[in-house]
Amino acid sequence: MDNGIVDKRTKPENRESAFGGFMFAELNTDENGYNGNWTKAQTYIALGNTLHTLARLRIDSTPMEGIDIESVNEEFKEELNGYHCDLALAIGYHHSQEDYNAKLPKSRRSMGSIMVRI
Repeated sequence: MDNGIVDKRTKPENRESAFGGFMFAELNTDENGYNGNWTKAQTYIALGNTLHTLARLRIDSTPMEGIDIESVNEEFKEELNGYHCDLALAIGYHHSQEDYNAKLPKSRRSMGSIMVRI
């Protein structure tokens, strides 16, 4: 809120009431102060936007779950500065001559088998 006051987004006299905008976070926080399930879900919003942007820039990317979270968190403890990693995102370019998979036909389920019209 203090930064919002400096940026003139929030008037100083509205400081306390401005915290109401964060009520959704409070609603998703348990009695121990944990809101990791909610924040992880929020991460996927940013991840989706990142994947979309990379695709538009024609940069390859692959989100990765199932990584060894404990090892990643230990390896990057200093960089994470108290936060922890739940997923990873590989970003780069494939090597078209060495990417055997790129030339193979793709096998995808039909749209009707994964989408339901309501």
